[in-house]
Amino acid sequence: MIALPSQLPLLRIGQFETTSLEPDWIETSIRDAATAAGSDDWWPASDIARSLMIYLRDRFAGTAITLEELAAKIRLTLEKIGFSEIGSKMRLHPPRLTLSLHDLAREAGDGFELRFFRLLENRLAEMARLGVTFVSLTDSRDGVKRLCSAKHWSRACQELEQEILAFLRGRPEAAAAMCRVELQAA
Repeated sequence: MIALPSQLPLLRIGQFETTSLEPDWIETSIRDAATAAGSDDWWPASDIARSLMIYLRDRFAGTAITLEELAAKIRLTLEKIGFSEIGSKMRLHPPRLTLSLHDLAREAGDGFELRFFRLLENRLAEMARLGVTFVSLTDSRDGVKRLCSAKHWSRACQELEQEILAFLRGRPEAAAAMCRVELQAA
């Protein structure tokens, strides 16, 4: 078995994995379900989230769990302790995901800008289909330098970075409304 630093399984969302399996995110999802079921400010949400994190850390056998499996475990827990009406309203939305532009540029190949843009659009569209509402794009400067085959930041790098920003702003409105994208500075 692989020992993960947080001792928690990775959260698998489609082909994406994130280590941001946080009790606050789970607690917020449980509170949202409780509110949808008519129980505003439901105090057991934090205890249930903490208990689930302990279970995942100490007793869960795998190294990864899908969003669907996690939602099912939360629903089952709620049902077993007598809150099936809240469990039936449980909708676990993916947490913030990050996408490395450097990794995407590496996958596209040095100097293959068109392939890079196609990969970026496909990844963002897939994340939107999966219900991801917030994506942070990281490693932009390294990715741009790789695409420009440049060792140092140059005018060509700056122009390509502006093209990427224009591309992100010009994404189809339906996908943009579903998935907010943030380009993090290097």
